[in-house]
Amino acid sequence: MNDKLEKAIAGSTRIRFAFAELTMSAKALEARHLCGPVAGAALGEALVGAALLSIDASRDDEALMLRMNVSGPLGGVLVEATGEGALRGFTNRKVIDELDGLQPVDTTEAWGQSASVQVVTSIPGKILNQAVLNVNPPLIRYVVARYFTHSQQIPTACAIRVASGSGGLISARGMLAQRMPDADLEAFVHVLECFEEKRISESLASPDVFSDAWLAAVGDRLRLPDIQIRDSRPLQFKCRCTRQRVLAVLESLSREELASRADAGQDITCHMCGQTYSATPAEIRAILQRQPATASTGSTPLADG
Repeated sequence: MNDKLEKAIAGSTRIRFAFAELTMSAKALEARHLCGPVAGAALGEALVGAALLSIDASRDDEALMLRMNVSGPLGGVLVEATGEGALRGFTNRKVIDELDGLQPVDTTEAWGQSASVQVVTSIPGKILNQAVLNVNPPLIRYVVARYFTHSQQIPTACAIRVASGSGGLISARGMLAQRMPDADLEAFVHVLECFEEKRISESLASPDVFSDAWLAAVGDRLRLPDIQIRDSRPLQFKCRCTRQRVLAVLESLSREELASRADAGQDITCHMCGQTYSATPAEIRAILQRQPATASTGSTPLADG
């Protein structure tokens, strides 16, 4: 199944839904970052969360960034989803030796008991909205629900299901339900109960997830037989890093730092996607020639993205 984000509405009750399938994107980023099973699963959960948080993006270059610093051994995560459907991100730790050998793969201990969460929506050159949350425990489904319910004043329930084994991530999916201003309160209470009892999370393991038959079955479970897909957005792993941006990072280095790298060249890895770019000695010497002799001696971290 191709990765996608779908929005739907239950016509009679006006309850809004969103469905996210991003197994392929999560697998690609897990491989790029050489993640162990637990970090790969956590990254998949965070990517699902970012995709669901981005449902109201109104333009392709609008970006939703989710950053979490957590008390668990994962350390934290930073992921991004855009209105175009581009996904990227990373976890602070890629391999967690004390957890990676355990089966089944479970991210709960990796996230820990507490977290500081930042959600920022932006377009190039401008921040549209930002929120800071404390979420305990810092599970992604709680982050999504807390952000919409408290920061956007939209009561929300969220379910995220990521399956992973010793060989890595198997699937990454999520679903949310929202009570919009004109929605039926009593019907939404039943929907909340279904989410809290993990019936929706269980349904996300279905092999035909998000098909018409699956949607009809979920509608029956929620007592909402008229759920209709209204919009669909393709999702894919895609990073904004380029060789040009890498060379721009090198432009900011001092002459002394550039000179020390001029003979061997320099490898620079994008934190967001794991892609490594190599600047040749000739490219570094060309940058040196363009710099004035009085260039700053400050140091800039060699990372892009």
